[in-house]
Amino acid sequence: MEEIKKCMRQAKTILSQNVGVMDTNGLIIASTDPELEGTNDSSVRAVLMSDDAFSSTAGRTYMKIAIGEQTKYIIYIDGVEPEVRVYLELLAEWIKSAIKERGTDAEKELFTKNVLLENELPGDIPLKARGFKIDYTVPRFVMVVRTSREEGNEALEALQNFYSDSEVADVMAMDEKTLIVIMNADVENQDEYIDNSSRAVLDCLNNESITAYVGIGSVVPLFQNISKSYRDAMQSLKIGSVFEKKQYITRYDKLGLGRIIYQLPPTLCQMFIDEVFPNGAYETLDEDTLTTIWSFFANNLNGSETSRELFVHRNTLVYRLDKVQKNTGLNLRSFEDAVLFKIASMVRTYLEYTESGKNDNLIR
Repeated sequence: MEEIKKCMRQAKTILSQNVGVMDTNGLIIASTDPELEGTNDSSVRAVLMSDDAFSSTAGRTYMKIAIGEQTKYIIYIDGVEPEVRVYLELLAEWIKSAIKERGTDAEKELFTKNVLLENELPGDIPLKARGFKIDYTVPRFVMVVRTSREEGNEALEALQNFYSDSEVADVMAMDEKTLIVIMNADVENQDEYIDNSSRAVLDCLNNESITAYVGIGSVVPLFQNISKSYRDAMQSLKIGSVFEKKQYITRYDKLGLGRIIYQLPPTLCQMFIDEVFPNGAYETLDEDTLTTIWSFFANNLNGSETSRELFVHRNTLVYRLDKVQKNTGLNLRSFEDAVLFKIASMVRTYLEYTESGKNDNLIR
C-alpha cells in the first residue's frame, strides 16, 4: 500500500490530471488528491465487467492492473483523451514494478531473519543469498537496538531513512521493541568503524527524542555466521542492562568482568558474597557512603580528586572510607581490597538481577 501511495505522490509532480488507484471493491487507496483516499468510485462494477483493458465513463479513463493472472487494482485518470491511456500504461508498469520490488525486499528480509534465528539450513544459505544478491563473503556485525514498544515503529522508520541510500547496512524489526542493524565491516580499522557506526545509530534515534540501547555483536566473516553475531549482540545488551545501567552502547568484545560474572552459577555467587560481605555488611552502607565509594573508584583511588568531585572536605572522605573499613573489613585505599569490593559489588548486582526474575528489559 505504501509503495502505491509513493507512486501517486511522485505522479502528482509530473501530471496535471487527477490520478488514483482503487481496489476491486471501488475503494480509492491512493490518489494524487489525498482527499479522495478512502472514498468509493461507483464505476468499479462496470470496469470489472468489461472485457477491455481500458474503460471510460463519467469523464474518467480506467485500466485494470493484474498481479499474476488476477485483477488486483484499478488505476484511473481524469480525462478521456487518447493520450491518457499512455499515461495509465506507464503508471501501471511503474506500480507493478514497485510492488514486485517491495515483494522481493520482504522475501529478502524474511530470509535474513531466518538466518539470524538459525531457521535456515546452513547448506542452503549461500545459494539463497546469491539469489537475493547478498554478498556472502563480506564480513559483518549485528547491532541490536532496543526501544520502548511505543517508540518501536518511529525508531524503525528513522533508521531506515538514515540508511535508505546506504549499501552497507540492512535495518529490520524483530519485534515491537527490537530492531536489527546488520552492518558490512569490510574496512581496515574495524574497531573504530564499529564505535562510529553504533554512535551514529544512537545519535540518529536520540535526535528524534527516542531512548534506545544498542548491543553490538562480534564481526563474522560470512553471511551464514550472522546468527552468532546476533546472539553476541543480545548477550551484550543483557549484560549491559545488569552491570552498565547508564551506558547506552555495549560491545560483546568489551564486556570485561561482566562477561565472567554473568556466567557464574548463583550458588557460587552467594558463597562469594557471604565471604566478602559477611552478616550483611554491604547493607550497612548508606547512600552517601556508596556514592563516595563509586566516586573514589572512578577517580582511581585518588582522595583529592574524589573530595573535589563530591564537594566534601578531605576529612569527610577519610571518615567515610574508615566507616567502610569498619563495616566490611575492606580498606578501599588498598588496591587489592578495592578490587575485591568492586567485584563483590558486581556479583551482588548480578544476584539481585537473577533473583528479581528480570530478563532483557528495555529501559534500564
